[in-house]
Amino acid sequence: MSITIEGAIYKHADETPDKLAIATMNGDYTYSELAQAISKAAFCLQKNGVQKGDRILLSAIPEKEYFAFYFGLHLLGGICVPVAINAKQDLLNHIIASTDAKYMIAASNMECENIEKLVYDRIYDIQEAVGRVENLASLEDVADIIYTTGTTGLAKGVALTHRNLVAGAHNIVNAVEMQEDDVVLAPLPLNHSNALGTMGAYMYHGSSLVVHDGFTNIKNMEDRMKKYHCTAFSGAPAALSILDKVTRGHMEKILGDMRYVEIGTAPMDVEFRKKVTQILPNARLLINYGATEARRAVYMDLNAHPDKIKSIGKPVKDMSVKIIDENDAEIASSVDNVGRLVICGATCMQGYWNEPELSQEVLVAGGLATSDLAYIDEDGFIFLVGRANDVINIGGKKVSPFEIEDALLSNDKVAECACIPVNDPSGILGSVPVMYMVLKSGMTVELDEMKLYLLQHLETYKVPIEFVVIDEIPRNYVGKLDRKALKKMWEDR
Repeated sequence: MSITIEGAIYKHADETPDKLAIATMNGDYTYSELAQAISKAAFCLQKNGVQKGDRILLSAIPEKEYFAFYFGLHLLGGICVPVAINAKQDLLNHIIASTDAKYMIAASNMECENIEKLVYDRIYDIQEAVGRVENLASLEDVADIIYTTGTTGLAKGVALTHRNLVAGAHNIVNAVEMQEDDVVLAPLPLNHSNALGTMGAYMYHGSSLVVHDGFTNIKNMEDRMKKYHCTAFSGAPAALSILDKVTRGHMEKILGDMRYVEIGTAPMDVEFRKKVTQILPNARLLINYGATEARRAVYMDLNAHPDKIKSIGKPVKDMSVKIIDENDAEIASSVDNVGRLVICGATCMQGYWNEPELSQEVLVAGGLATSDLAYIDEDGFIFLVGRANDVINIGGKKVSPFEIEDALLSNDKVAECACIPVNDPSGILGSVPVMYMVLKSGMTVELDEMKLYLLQHLETYKVPIEFVVIDEIPRNYVGKLDRKALKKMWEDR
């Protein structure tokens, strides 16, 4: 862990100059070309007065120039603040104000308010011969500020150092057992922690990354996988779900030859886990777990541990976890004694940018305290039971929405579902569960049919008081279930 990711890229440019580094939506870089583009971008930023420590917003376009400026800014010791290409102006205003950003780098056709814009194409204006720009960043310098909304309040800026990024890269390399000839296709937004982690790991290791703009155009995605001879796939559960629907349950036609398939960014329900392990029995089917504040820390190989299919797995090498109670004290957890999951290791953030009090709330017990409630079984496997804010307190009995959702998904009529807590209309129990569900094509349900079904699988108090059929479960831009949107739907009723 002695060099930054940019230092590793320079090293690969010397040792394997003609090897594919990154394939983007508008062209490719070999490692030699990537090193040259990074130096050119750094030179461009220097000419515009960017200095060490400056915060610069980067619009996360899935194109070559994004990577040149992302790594080029790091070379100067600058701090990258990646933002979604469709980020709302209110969010951008908040990020600009809280980071005191100097510039925003964006496409030429993007409107920028309250900040001076640099155009990605500016790199092509440089006519001078640019040699390698010296790497001014140390491992202890802040490299990225990644904004995450969390469950409440304004977006928070997660400050990650170069050491955090390198440690995160090591976690991924070790967990997926990365090989030199690996080529991964990653249909993920490039402002998101998961995509940035994959990018960093592959560049640090010297393997090849194929960027894909989302996962709605399956034919185009399949063509790119064939063109670049992809050996791995890294995406969200929603990507697999779409593949499953488009291929009518035959996703092995696209992913069957993958050495590994890595799924992250959002939970993957148990029934779909079982289905995918049957469809892809020969691939390493890896579920990753982590946080923007701590990168990927836990991995589960589903095909290797079918008896633990509900688990998120075990910590990767050099990482550890613990379970704490409401007083931040470590506990011996069990299925009947759950607590907050704490991630410990070199990937844990320095803190939230300019939010010391908020940072102190989560940087406890020697690591990062997540919002997830969990326990560790006798074999060391970790099981999530819900998020602290999502757990349903029914008359003092705490119930995980995951448990209710998994039970309902075993019904042949249900395609997707999501359970939320609502106020008990009787005013007795405090909170009670309500279930939103999407039915499979052509299916209908009778009044109270699902309630009677769950009474056969769950204790009476865990059965939702109402079942609402909707066309689509709301999700955010990376495919995570949006329970806040469902609660808003319930309130609007």
